[in-house]
Order: sequence, then C-alpha cells, then structure tokens
Amino acid sequence: MRAVQYLDGAFTLTDVPELPPLGPRQLRIAVAACGICGSDLTVSKDPCRFVEVVEGADYPLAQFDPRRPVVLGHEFAGTVAETGVEVTDFAVGDRVAGLGIATDTSTGIPKIIGYSNAYHGAFGEYITVDGGWARHVPEGLSLEHAALAEPLHVGEMHVQRSGLTPTDSALVIGCGTIGLGAIIAAKARGARTVIASEPSPKRRELAAEMGADHVVDPTRQDPVALWNALVADGAAGDGTLIAYECSGRAGMLNALLHQLPHDSRIQVLAAPFADETIIPVVGQLRRITVNFGQGPTDRAYEIVLQRLADGEIDADALITGRVGLEGVADAFAALRDPEAHVKIMVLPRRTAGGLASHHARTADS
Repeated sequence: MRAVQYLDGAFTLTDVPELPPLGPRQLRIAVAACGICGSDLTVSKDPCRFVEVVEGADYPLAQFDPRRPVVLGHEFAGTVAETGVEVTDFAVGDRVAGLGIATDTSTGIPKIIGYSNAYHGAFGEYITVDGGWARHVPEGLSLEHAALAEPLHVGEMHVQRSGLTPTDSALVIGCGTIGLGAIIAAKARGARTVIASEPSPKRRELAAEMGADHVVDPTRQDPVALWNALVADGAAGDGTLIAYECSGRAGMLNALLHQLPHDSRIQVLAAPFADETIIPVVGQLRRITVNFGQGPTDRAYEIVLQRLADGEIDADALITGRVGLEGVADAFAALRDPEAHVKIMVLPRRTAGGLASHHARTADS
C-alpha cells in the first residue's frame, strides 16, 4: 500500500510492507481522512527524545524503534475493508472512526497506530485497529469531520476528569485543537466563565467561535489578572478557577503555580517532552491541585462524535488545510507556524497532493 514513511527527519511517499494479518477482533480500514496531531509534530522534531520519554514512563503503547521507518497518524476516519473472524459489530463498507489502537498479534501488547514500526498510522491507505475502539460514524457526518472527534475528545475527557461544575470557571491556555476542544467541553458542561489565552490571532478568533467568554493575548494581557478583575466585580461567582494547560510550553506549569489564585486547580492536557523545573512547595503553599489526567471519564469520544453530528461544533472552521499523501511533508512544515494553520487533514485518496486552504471542499461523506 501507499503510505508516507518518516525516518531521519524526512517524509517519503512509498510502497510500504503489508500490515500484519488481522486478529480475530480487528478491523482493516480504508482511510478517508486523518488529522495531524501535536504528538506527530513532536515525533518529527525529535523521535529519539519522544521514545526516550515514553520508555522512561513505561508506556508501551507508543514505543517504537526510531532507527526504523514509521507511518504516523492516528486521528482517523474511513470505511471498513475487512473484518476479523470474531467481529460482529461492523461489516465491510461501514463508515467508522475511533481511537487508533491495535493489539500486536505477535506480543499481545496494544499499540497506538503510527507509534509502531509494524502497525502503520493513517498517513497511508489502510490501517488496522481493534474493533473495540472503533465507532460507527453517524449518518450525515462526513468522514473528514468525524476524524476531528479524536483530538476534540481529549478536551471533553479532561474537563470531565477535572471535576468542573457549573459554579466553576475555566482558563484555557493554548487554543490549538486540544484547547479548542476544552473550550467546547467547558461551555457544554456549563462553566460559569471560560477565559481563553492564546497569542495567535487566528486561534483567538477560533476560541471565540467555539464559545469562550473572554479571549486574551497573553503577550498583552494577563489572563489571571482578568480573572481577578472579574472576581472583584462580582462576575466570577464563588466557584473554583480551573486552568486547562493546553499549550505544552516549557515553564508554563511553574508559571501557573506562581500566578493562579489560591485553591485553584490545574488540569494538564499538553506537556513538553523536555525536563521541567517547578518548586513543589509553591503549589503546596497556594493549595493548588495539579492533575495530569487522573479521574473518571464517561463516553468522552462518543459525546464529541455526536456533537459533531448534531452540528454543535463548526468543524469546517477547525480544518484549515487539506493535503494528499504527496503533501504531508509540506503540511508538517506549515504547522510550525501557529498563525498559518490549526488542523490539517491528510486525505490519502486525494488525487492532488498540495496543501489546500480551508475553503476547499470537504471529503465525501
């Protein structure tokens, strides 16, 4: 099959080895669309550091050999091309999306597709995933829009795990796709006030479109000072301020520990792969809770998929570019500039490979 391999800092469109034989509960999927994730960008910048960190964390789902090629991409949607012998919930031709996890049939270890040398990611024509992680795409929702459910559900999942209630307020730091998903989730769950902090004008505009009550440029206005002003004016209520750290910027966690009001909470959605320095006692003195993702979750992916199907999320606004397989390298380069793009979709069956703007027609439904 045709796919884009990554190795030694370069993307190459080539014919790649066939995927391993299907396990009894697995699906072979013809990929229609796949978003480029921030984690994919991290791998492309420094795959050895990525692997060093995930191995140090004893996280087998994303371990691979960086000296061998990988096909990245896990934010997928497509149609079922083949089913394992024990699959009963899906049939060939079904439109599906979901979480890109495949259990390696040779080891029994689950892997995130794209972060595996054997289980190719969705920057190619076909992928294999475990059927238990796939979901039917609702009627009327395009496959391209369905592929947004994977990154957007991260915000829903973390808002649930943060324990946000309607008396609480949200400070979303960084308005890429993950941060925008957190804004959507916080508003849907009744947050009293949602403040978005983002230096990029394009992303600030999207934050407002997704429902943020206040949007600030942190290079010109301190979002915590804005919160304090709302408290002084009686506009913030008595709830807790929960900061959703979605920027992944080095030093942000330490800055929040020093700047947030006492008794605040920090929910970490994006974090750097570099070493980070904090002064733990500052958080203790200010009684600030830091949560890296622990907590209950109820159907986060399904909730977001249905919001997309119901038109509650402006999916076209989030997709700022589209490429075929020939354009993957250009897409990664373009995403280095946060003002140029937010979410670029890779369309493996697109005939033209160049980077197209968000005004292009969406993939067929």
